[in-house]
Amino acid sequence: MTFDYTDRRQYERIEVVQAIFIEVVGRGSRKESDNPILRCETVDISVGGLKVFVPEKIAAGSQLNLAVPMDDWKENLELRGEAKWSRPADGRAGYWVGLELMDASREDMERWCRIAHSLAPRVRPGEA
Repeated sequence: MTFDYTDRRQYERIEVVQAIFIEVVGRGSRKESDNPILRCETVDISVGGLKVFVPEKIAAGSQLNLAVPMDDWKENLELRGEAKWSRPADGRAGYWVGLELMDASREDMERWCRIAHSLAPRVRPGEA
């Protein structure tokens, strides 16, 4: 049985390919050094989530800390999320993972929303 995840999307998706880093928070881990950090690539983004390509499987339900490089890698936007689904990537060694963002800090979520809105394609009146 295959699921069509597009039916569950609340927000407009924008195709963006960018390197990000994901820390998979292990249950009961007391130190950050206990958690694996994966370099990933975004496929598409929205105000409420991301689809990413990852080199290793991330189980659905996993809690994640995301570092999104900003301003020529001088600083990171820190976000929290949850893996909602994971499946093997077609024709590539790795996985597609759907992430739902959670409110890490109000300031970072506001910055994320501004970034997602700024990347959305603009439709002029009369075009649709």
